[in-house]
Amino acid sequence: MNSFSSTRVNDLKSADAWPSGGALVVTATFNERDNIDLLIEKVLATDPTIQLLVIDDDSPDQTGIHAMLLATQNARLHVLVRRGRRGLGSAIEEGFREASRRSFFVAVNIDGDLSHDPADIPRLLVAFGKSPAIDVVIGSRRLPNGGVIGWPISRHISSFLVCFYARWILRIPVRDASSGFRAVRLACFDRLGDHFTQGYAFHEELLWRIARAGGSFVEIPITFTNRGRGTSKAGWIESLRAIRVLLRLAGVTWLLRNQKSPKQ
Repeated sequence: MNSFSSTRVNDLKSADAWPSGGALVVTATFNERDNIDLLIEKVLATDPTIQLLVIDDDSPDQTGIHAMLLATQNARLHVLVRRGRRGLGSAIEEGFREASRRSFFVAVNIDGDLSHDPADIPRLLVAFGKSPAIDVVIGSRRLPNGGVIGWPISRHISSFLVCFYARWILRIPVRDASSGFRAVRLACFDRLGDHFTQGYAFHEELLWRIARAGGSFVEIPITFTNRGRGTSKAGWIESLRAIRVLLRLAGVTWLLRNQKSPKQ
């Protein structure tokens, strides 16, 4: 049976014969043709055991089709071109679930625009070896020796507000909950259920669910470099959808904290 069990009839996918492995890097793409070659090269160069899954939302610029051609030349590169659905969160979720079905130990999410340095992937994975209790390792921009290059002041302000909200309102015990660069132990992810948000608030919702389930986190400093080529997909509509999700999570958090104990 094809293990891409979440795919649909019209989806395109690379060969189903995957090597065995411990860590699968997942990247969700849409119109990243200018970046995909270098991203694939850099990710697969980090370690000979690393594998990469590109999940493309049927990009008009043929990002996914081009990646499919590259996958025929490298057994560690896998591609899913989704048709009839879009969304950053749903793409990452599909990638993580595929990693779990393939019996990977850890899934690493990385942006498709080269804003995250693939050379940092081994640092995220090494952190798991320091404690068997760690469920998530986050590449954090908000630690000493971490940071951001190339953001306008407006982006710094909005990021600060989201991270403050996640830490103090949603009670997610990390400094950089909106970082998309993170490694997740799949045994933890499999306990979270499904029906995640499809959009950009997936990053915060995933950590919120893990925190509610008693999961543990560690952050390591990374430098985020604003994309050099292509355009951001996070428009006003996506931002408003993310705000709505974060408000909903805040309401649930408040209810959970204020639930009265049942009468004896």
